[in-house]
Amino acid sequence: MMDRRRSRIVSLLALMLLLSVVTVVKLFAPYEGTNQMVRVFAGRITLHLMKGVVFEHHLPRGVNGRLPDASLVAYVLGGTQDSLIYKWRTVGRLYAEGKVRKILVLHRPGITEYSPVLGRNLTNDEWATGKLKEEGVAVENVEFIPVPPATFDTFPEARVISSLVRSRRVKRLILVTSRHHTERVRISFSHFNVDNAFESYIYGSEERVGIIELLGENLKLRMYRYIILPTDRLLGGQTAHYLGRVK
Repeated sequence: MMDRRRSRIVSLLALMLLLSVVTVVKLFAPYEGTNQMVRVFAGRITLHLMKGVVFEHHLPRGVNGRLPDASLVAYVLGGTQDSLIYKWRTVGRLYAEGKVRKILVLHRPGITEYSPVLGRNLTNDEWATGKLKEEGVAVENVEFIPVPPATFDTFPEARVISSLVRSRRVKRLILVTSRHHTERVRISFSHFNVDNAFESYIYGSEERVGIIELLGENLKLRMYRYIILPTDRLLGGQTAHYLGRVK
């Protein structure tokens, strides 16, 4: 038990040290002589941070190079509008390849950019539908799923979607998210699928982020792994009542 605690403390201290180093590097970035060194150093830090947060698990292929059978359902996890653009491209490619027939999307209340055609702002769901149409996805194959907002977004998404696919007896579920979120998505959905009621496959988008975002993801992943998910197990799946919802 003590070894596990020490390991967690060492991991957090290492992340804090990395954050301090990045801050120092940024202070020296304006100087001409250090630009090349900064780029090389930043690249190494990025690779190191990505190793701990990436986990992709794609659909298997048969011996003849073709999929043994198509997955019926994909779920696109939420995110910012810029992040979602990359996810639409990824799920659109899977749809075009015949690996996805039905696409579930997180319902997002509110409006976004103005549409001259409609003479009003698009709702977030209308915007998402339009972007998926641009990727070749038929509107009738898109379904928006409401998820109660919470402090830790991936946690309630995993809970709601896992419950939904169980009720619909879906056997294969493709999860599409940002590449640097794939490990957090994996452990979250595994938490709600301990009896392997469905197979899950994870595809990361081509979105790229900086060192600060990767540091934040490493910290968030540890919160999920060592606090949020263990607490939910201890409380018998009642963590949602204690996390405190936010708008």
